[in-house]
Amino acid sequence: MLDKNGMEIKTGMVVEIKDAFFKNDNGLYFVEHSAGDPDWCGSDHSLRKISKRGKISQAKHNLCFWPIGIFISDRFKAAEARTWNKEHATIEIRTEIDRSEVAAYFNQMAEDLTDRIQREAWDYGEESQTVKTSTAIQKHYRQVASEILA
Repeated sequence: MLDKNGMEIKTGMVVEIKDAFFKNDNGLYFVEHSAGDPDWCGSDHSLRKISKRGKISQAKHNLCFWPIGIFISDRFKAAEARTWNKEHATIEIRTEIDRSEVAAYFNQMAEDLTDRIQREAWDYGEESQTVKTSTAIQKHYRQVASEILA
């Protein structure tokens, strides 16, 4: 997917959402998952909220999707929000935000997979599809972290 300036949005980038229907959807996020990632089967982007200084939010409601997902029980308000977001909400890649904590996040995700991959290798064998998939995910996380730090 592209941002409002026509740049492709990729995993690890910092983006800003503006003019969303619900105010809590506006703000800075980093792209945690994108379509085509080995650990993601969605067609959208999964976003995690960050501060202006690049600190990852620990708040309860710190996730968002692009296009923005509406998760409320009032179907009329949900329809109104979807229409509003389609017409007005924008996403823009921000390059001036510090991404060192985001890189550390992806490095930690890769490190967390090490024990799991070892266990899967013991359980299913080194050449199993499960081990190959987990290894591809770990490689993806490390690649995202290295691209951020480059």
